Amino acid sequence: MRGVHETVMLAEHFRARLRSLSTAPVRSGAVLLFLALFVAHLCLLSPLLQNGDSAVYNQQVDEFDLSHRTTHVGYFALGIVFNALLPFGTDWNMNLMVLVVGFLGLVAVYSTTKLFSESRLAASAAVLLVFGLSSQVRGMLLSEVDGVSVAFVAMAFACFQRDAAFFAGLLFGFSVLVTPLSGPLLALFVVTAGVRAVVGFTAFRGQLRKLFTFGVGSLLVYVPPVAILFRDYVYGPRGLLNAPRSAFSVPQRIAHSWHFITHELGYMLPLYAIGVLLCLLSSRLWRAGQPALALLVSMGLMAVVGERFTDVPVQLPNLVLLGMLPAIAFAMHRRVVKVGLCFLSCAWFFNVHDSYANLSGQLRSRERDRKMCLAIRAQSAPRTPVLVGLSGWNQPRIFERFTSSPGLPAASVDFRAFVRNQRRWLDPAQKVELWFFHKVTSAQVGQLLDRYSLESRAVGTRKFTVLVPRAE
Repeated sequence: MRGVHETVMLAEHFRARLRSLSTAPVRSGAVLLFLALFVAHLCLLSPLLQNGDSAVYNQQVDEFDLSHRTTHVGYFALGIVFNALLPFGTDWNMNLMVLVVGFLGLVAVYSTTKLFSESRLAASAAVLLVFGLSSQVRGMLLSEVDGVSVAFVAMAFACFQRDAAFFAGLLFGFSVLVTPLSGPLLALFVVTAGVRAVVGFTAFRGQLRKLFTFGVGSLLVYVPPVAILFRDYVYGPRGLLNAPRSAFSVPQRIAHSWHFITHELGYMLPLYAIGVLLCLLSSRLWRAGQPALALLVSMGLMAVVGERFTDVPVQLPNLVLLGMLPAIAFAMHRRVVKVGLCFLSCAWFFNVHDSYANLSGQLRSRERDRKMCLAIRAQSAPRTPVLVGLSGWNQPRIFERFTSSPGLPAASVDFRAFVRNQRRWLDPAQKVELWFFHKVTSAQVGQLLDRYSLESRAVGTRKFTVLVPRAE
């Protein structure tokens, strides 16, 4: 009998060894996929800015400033660390930071999908679906708080599903320090824990303990910085109470969310809808925490509570995680469903094409702006360049950042403000050149011509009118 038992054990060992060998190519393929995707996106990096906020945030990172816009203190702290470790200049370093952190988030998406689907192939497919989301791709190449928030929420969710509740709490607490808009995403964790808790009182008590541990970890990270920075965090110009918001009604918030979701998913919308439905119909997923329900609740809560800004992609973390569902459904169902999901997933190629085509156009446009600003800086030196006539919030901040150098900070002024306050430029202490971004006549600057000469300068194919101080 002992010999038979040893033979059976040996056979089991060989079968387990064969199974591990059969999965080795899939595991290696997943590693190679991540490496290839990372290198491909690394080649797209450049020292460009996503928007005016990026310019201001990078300036705060330069100055080690954690005392302003403290609702994003986690983002600034992380940026300061990366900027200290990397030698490429702040704009480069911050873009590399969001790329690295973004890919950590994709690893988390892979891990969570594999846990629910028990398939590395499905997990890899979930990662690829993320690249059909234009806001996420932009957020991994051009620094802003959104991409970092998405990544930390995804990492927290992956740890939570693997019962590392305390570490998940630490990550989630940090995501809320990156932006308070991560807060409503707590629903993801509560719902998955609550669904799993219905199998019995013992499990219910265990899930409560898990949520408590998660909460302790979150508060340990979140509370100390907020307590230190409480006044600006709550009452500051960009604090919780005073940050500029749009006066949306609840129906308008829901409509705004729906517009963002459908725009981001584009051709993939039917694929995601079928994935949600198939996951909701799975009895196994109800026992495992039902991620489809958690994501639907989170999306609804975020639409009602978080949609207070016209230009903030508050639903992006939900959409990134939502890509798990078609992949999980594919892994769990039979051939007919698999074929249907494969057919629907072909729409992914159109989304990716449109996403990267739009992004490439934005990068080229920003690169042209950057080269123009560098030329203005070079032509103005050693004087300070003042950019007159830029409009809006984003353009002045971006152009100021591109035109500035460590010892020569640029400034911008609205044309109407320039006309109203021309006399300030008569001060001989003002060692500046004024570059006009639209047509200006001698009559409009007449009182300055005693001190300045009016010149025409070319930067590439563009001509500027420039007021240059006369020799003293």
